[in-house]
Amino acid sequence: MKINILRNCILFILFISLTSWGEKGHYKINSSCTQFFPNKIKHLQDWSTRLAEHGSDADKRRRTDRFEGGRHYIDIDNYTDFVKNHRIIEDQDAAFQTYSRDFITKNGSLPWATDSTYHVLVQNFKMKDWNRALLTAADLGHYVGDAHMPLHLTKNYDGILTGQLGIHERYESIMINQYVSEINVHRTRIKKIKNVKSFIFNYIYDNYQYKDSLLAADKLAFTEAKGEYSTAYYQSLWKNTKGFTNFLIAGSSKAMAELIYTAWIEAGKPKIPKNTTSL
Repeated sequence: MKINILRNCILFILFISLTSWGEKGHYKINSSCTQFFPNKIKHLQDWSTRLAEHGSDADKRRRTDRFEGGRHYIDIDNYTDFVKNHRIIEDQDAAFQTYSRDFITKNGSLPWATDSTYHVLVQNFKMKDWNRALLTAADLGHYVGDAHMPLHLTKNYDGILTGQLGIHERYESIMINQYVSEINVHRTRIKKIKNVKSFIFNYIYDNYQYKDSLLAADKLAFTEAKGEYSTAYYQSLWKNTKGFTNFLIAGSSKAMAELIYTAWIEAGKPKIPKNTTSL
C-alpha cells in the first residue's frame, strides 16, 4: 500500500512538472523528422517548425485530461510475457482479455495510444485536413519520442527501485536541455511500414534495453561528482549516455517520419498542396 501511494505521488509530480525528453528534446525530435521525408511528400517539409512548436501539446493535456498520462508510458517489465519472452500480446482487445483492462490502465497504454493516433492521422490525410493532420502528427511524434526514452518503458521509471530517485528529470529534462545542441540527426532513407502495430511494439522492445545503461551512468556520475548533482555530475552523465541518447533521438525522428509517410500512403496518397501551413 505504501509503495502504491508513493508511486502515485511520484507519477502526479512527473505528470505536472515534467515534459518527457524536455520540451527541447521533443522540439528536436519533431523538427528533425521532416528531413527524412522523401520527395513524394516534400511539401510537408514546411511542417518542421509547427511540428516542433506543438511537440509538447500532449504533455500539456495531462493537466486537464486524466486519461492522457497513461498514454505516455508502458511499464512493460510488469508483464510476465515480456520478462519471459521479450514480447507481449499486441492486439489491444486480446490484451484486455488476457491481462485485464485494469492491469493495462495501471501500466500505461503508450503503444496502443501511438497506434490509434497513427490511424487518426490516416483519416486526417483522407479528409485532406492538413492543419488537423499537422497537429495529429505532432502528437504522434510525442508518443514516438516517449517510447524512445527508456524510463518511459519500465516500472523503475524514476529510479525508485534502485535508490536513484529523480533520475527521470535529471536525464530527460535537465541534461537534455543542457546538451541538446550536441545531438545530431542525420538524414537516411525511409520506407513504408508493413505492419504499423508491430513496428511500434518492436521499437519499444528494442529501446527498453537502454534503461540499464542509463541507470548505470547515473550511478557512475553521482560517484564521480562526489555525491552531488553538480555540473560534474551532468558532464559525466552526458559523456556516458550521449552515444545511445543520440541514437534514440535520431531513431525517434526517423520512426516518426516513417509513420507519417506510411499514413499518407494508407490514406491513398492525397495530393499535397505546396504550402499546407497556410491553409
